[in-house]
Amino acid sequence: MARVLLLLTRTPWRDFRLYDIQGPALLEAGHQVFYMSGAPRAQAEHVFTWVPLSEQERWLSRRTGGLNLYLRIKTLNPDVVQLCSLEQLPLGFVLKALNSCRVVYDCREDMASALFERHKRLPKWLRRGIFSGVRVLESLAARQFDGIITADPGVYELFSAMPAERRVICYNAALLKQFPANYPPIKERKYDVAVLGSMSSLRSGTQDVLDALAVLSEKGMAIRLLLIGQPENEMEKEIDRRIHKYGLEGRVYCTGLLSHSDVPAVLAQARVGVVPLLDYPKFHRNIACKAFEYMACGMPTIASDLPPQRLFLTPEISSMYPPGDVQALAKAMRNMLSDHDRIAQMGDLARASVQAEWNGEREQEKLRRFYAQLLQLPPRSVRR
Repeated sequence: MARVLLLLTRTPWRDFRLYDIQGPALLEAGHQVFYMSGAPRAQAEHVFTWVPLSEQERWLSRRTGGLNLYLRIKTLNPDVVQLCSLEQLPLGFVLKALNSCRVVYDCREDMASALFERHKRLPKWLRRGIFSGVRVLESLAARQFDGIITADPGVYELFSAMPAERRVICYNAALLKQFPANYPPIKERKYDVAVLGSMSSLRSGTQDVLDALAVLSEKGMAIRLLLIGQPENEMEKEIDRRIHKYGLEGRVYCTGLLSHSDVPAVLAQARVGVVPLLDYPKFHRNIACKAFEYMACGMPTIASDLPPQRLFLTPEISSMYPPGDVQALAKAMRNMLSDHDRIAQMGDLARASVQAEWNGEREQEKLRRFYAQLLQLPPRSVRR
């Protein structure tokens, strides 16, 4: 069994992918898991070997590529360090160059495209330079590191320089134990439509859902919308503006920030989940993980028609529309919500799909097999 260090510098300590899926999977396989992160603000549920990082250490790591943590990591003598952010790649290169341990990079999204789209205020030439720089860094990681974990096939393909036996896709699927099938029947649910997350920027398309509600309202159909999460400033202003513009007061409820453990019960108060992502390059590679949670709650999904969702959202459990097409979204909502019996049938099929294939427990088993195989392979050497 190995000593595995999970390094979280940018992500919060209660990161679902690491705290709920990967860390427990490694513990169950018998590995010792060092969980290096910001200090937990609640009693930890898992028997990790906690290595708390101060806010200053995390701040400095984001500006030094994690190199400020090298000596501290070295004293722990891990067999594997799993890097969980792009910013930690310089640390990984140093660990490999000094033959300190095996290094695994957990890349959960198309980072180059995400940064290109996120920094719209920068000149385009500079954003292109950032895009190319990220691609180069990740290409070097694929040639030097011992393993790559991704969250979807689109990002997996970006690391083709890494041998297939050293790569794995670990989906951010809902854990069945967190989403038991005790949700209320469709007809008893309080809200018609829910959007989980998707409120960090206007690129996420949540404003289209409000526009679709306005279209339906003009046709005499009053839809109750549940927004789960805390909108960032720009999105919060847009949501408030549209609510007042369209007269949607009393029909849109925003939960604000919720703990992960509270999401299943709140989400299960809605009949249909929406994935309204717009047509940006990043969303052509990254799966909208909220759809897994809709399915786990026995809900069908209405999703913008982008490649990652086609992998698991079949016509039997979903309806798709062209990204950004508010009229098509409104039509899909009207068609689906007009027949509660059909929604219930689609929701049952969605839940069955989660139980059979798209669940976090299955991903945990996949990760355990990946680490077992990785530890049998020789560490990759860095050519000098």
